[in-house]
Amino acid sequence: MNKTFFKILGMAVVGIAISSCSKSDFFEDQSEALLNQHKADYAANFINKYGPVDPNQSWDLSRGLPEYSLTPWHEATSRAAVTRGTDSYSRTKAPGFVVKQEVLSWFFQNTPAGHNNTEQGKPFYMTVSQEEFTIVPIFQGNAKKYWQLWMHVDGLSEDVKVWEKGEDLGYRTAANGELIEVGKGQSGVSKQAYEVVAPAITFSDMPTGKMHFYLKAWDDENAYNNDTEKNRYATISSLSRKMLAMNCPRPDGVPDKANSRIIGCEDASDNDYEDLAFLIYGDFTITQPTTVYETIPKRYMVEDLGSTDDFDFNDIVVDAYNEYKTTYNYSYKPDGTIELVSTEGPELIGQWAVVRAAGGILDFTIKIGSTSWKKSEHVTPVTEMVNTGVGGAINYNGKIDEFVIKDMDWDAVNDNITIEVDGKDGYLGVYYIPFPKEGEIPMIIAVDTQVNWMHERNSVPNSWFYE
Repeated sequence: MNKTFFKILGMAVVGIAISSCSKSDFFEDQSEALLNQHKADYAANFINKYGPVDPNQSWDLSRGLPEYSLTPWHEATSRAAVTRGTDSYSRTKAPGFVVKQEVLSWFFQNTPAGHNNTEQGKPFYMTVSQEEFTIVPIFQGNAKKYWQLWMHVDGLSEDVKVWEKGEDLGYRTAANGELIEVGKGQSGVSKQAYEVVAPAITFSDMPTGKMHFYLKAWDDENAYNNDTEKNRYATISSLSRKMLAMNCPRPDGVPDKANSRIIGCEDASDNDYEDLAFLIYGDFTITQPTTVYETIPKRYMVEDLGSTDDFDFNDIVVDAYNEYKTTYNYSYKPDGTIELVSTEGPELIGQWAVVRAAGGILDFTIKIGSTSWKKSEHVTPVTEMVNTGVGGAINYNGKIDEFVIKDMDWDAVNDNITIEVDGKDGYLGVYYIPFPKEGEIPMIIAVDTQVNWMHERNSVPNSWFYE
């Protein structure tokens, strides 16, 4: 976010744009006055807590980070529910795998630094069996970004962290020379390296099926170590043409019968695919998908005026998703090479929402576009605090309910979400909480879905609201 939250503006309290309705003229004046008092108290308490609001302050703090899959979103989530708890596989890590200079030179020649090598990249996934395969990091560049290598395996309930930047990785500039260790920061492997010494990470007994790689990438190591920023990372996937699978000369140490590839990865925007390279060998096949699904989620976190000094933004937490489909068309050459001929999409094919938390004591209706979801129809008693940490831990992957946004009329740019809250304390109607305009006191904020909501009565930190 580019606007600073705190500014000494000498400005009046900015009101909340909330309209109201009542059941009878008799209560209208009393109800409107009570609601206005609630709003005024909330606004005053908010400014007392966080300071005056910049009139240009936007409350959409999300970055539109995509997630990729080989299956549609609802099929992927249904399968995850069926296979939950399946985590049986074997992993070993052996240090000291030596990657010779000729392998490194081959990689550098095929992925020249600073050159846009996008045309060499195609989306890919792997098909694995229960036989073993091994991953060996062989290069990391000097970029300051910090990243972790992960893989998604169909049939496992959780994704697998394979390796993190700098982990047990070093190089020598001459035979029998001193081992120079690289770390998580901006140091990398020299392109004049005589050899790289790396861990060999071997997996076996995986569920037979499809697998793809991705990086979790942070701006730097400090962002990863910061409690506020740790859950704000980009996902860089082999399904999104950000990794390049290359046929390579067989490195020393790779068994004769093993399949092998070098995977070059891009962690930024220059598309040279040489920010990270790793060797994979063993029992697997590389396949280009014809269809890839991309979801772009956004998390809405809401205060409902049940109290006016409570800024935990967990009275309502709902995630909304845009889902897109991209189709790839290939030409298969007689020599076995595959050329990406054309791409169709991305095409918007669906919109979904998942209700994650309901902490307020008031009944409410979530309206996204023209689709509505009411708490009292799904949660009994309606005053129950659901998944806000009251009496236990929060399940950030928990799901109270999910629903389809039927007319696909959620506007993710303009945030056309409204919360309708049943009033209390003598206010008999319903008051409406739209997504706040710039500079208003917020009762709804939008964040990335990696950002977790607060426990009950724990206010969101100031750092959420400024860069």
